[in-house]
Amino acid sequence: MSLSSLIRRIVFALLASLLVIGAARAREVTDIAGRHVDVPDKVTRVVLGEGRLVYALALLDRADPFRRVVGWQNDFRLMDPHTFASFAAKYPEVGKIPLIGQASEQSVSAERILSLRPDLVILSLAGHGLTEHSEVPALLAQAGIPVIFVDFRVDPLANTPKSIALLGKALGREKEAADYVAFYESHLKRVTDAVAALPATARPKVFLELLAGVWQAPGHTTGKGGVADMIAAAGGYNIAAGIVPGALGDISVEAVLHADPDIYIASGNRAPGLLLGANVTEADAKASFAKLLADSPFKDLRAIRAQRVLGIWHDFYNSPYNILLVEALAKAIHPELFGALDPTATLHDLDTHYLDAPQAGTYWVSAP
Repeated sequence: MSLSSLIRRIVFALLASLLVIGAARAREVTDIAGRHVDVPDKVTRVVLGEGRLVYALALLDRADPFRRVVGWQNDFRLMDPHTFASFAAKYPEVGKIPLIGQASEQSVSAERILSLRPDLVILSLAGHGLTEHSEVPALLAQAGIPVIFVDFRVDPLANTPKSIALLGKALGREKEAADYVAFYESHLKRVTDAVAALPATARPKVFLELLAGVWQAPGHTTGKGGVADMIAAAGGYNIAAGIVPGALGDISVEAVLHADPDIYIASGNRAPGLLLGANVTEADAKASFAKLLADSPFKDLRAIRAQRVLGIWHDFYNSPYNILLVEALAKAIHPELFGALDPTATLHDLDTHYLDAPQAGTYWVSAP
């Protein structure tokens, strides 16, 4: 063992011993990874493994989503700049929250988290921060710091309500969590019930291009899990399902042209791609979508020529607000079934009854 490594271990042990003393455990929760975790009766200092987990906290600590956050990764600022700016305008302290890393697991250290003296660390099963496969959660648990895993990304439709309920129990916000879970499940059921009996031949072919115009190559998409599951839930057939074996991968322009999808969908949140998110006007979103489609290597697709297109806020893929995406997809894929469905009204309901944080903006856009 090197001297630097020995010193690091000693510092970690000293910090851990200071935190264990006086730690109070009052309740047990079962997290999304199936781990039984004791959490303090009163959680006041939270570290977020991904900054964008604040979308979930905003549903629970509605008056001030940042009141317990003492540390987080910088992914929120880097990857969803419009929403970050919107939050920062209302909560100036957002820009002063200590960082535990940038937007990768490698940029985070257990010592840095311990120095912030959290009484709960919230991590995602997968994403840009620490995951269940990292050694850091085990180190924190050894130091007596409760760590719980949530998931809005790997299996979002099943795990979003479970994760909100888990956070509600861990943070003492059971009522707020139950209210949102009921809202979420009722809206999801309306869509899934309507498409449940559709035969395979009645499910339009969909091509979803993730971060169109921003990703380094065209055709970045999803094969299964995540947003792919939302396409299926909305009654569509994802053309990449049989080509991309995992959650993410690239598909060639030729393969997409050959598949001849009925609907083209692009995700985005920032220039030079599709502008969507908090404080983005519909006019700016449509203008960016028109430019994206005109410059796209997929512009000769039948779906694009027929204007059967949809632009969606990219961060739905990792957010408890993903029920809005399911509704927007359902309306675009099956307009004949969902003529009365109004995702804009659902967004208004979300903003009015479940959030105090600023979310006003444009989150999807149809034909420009």
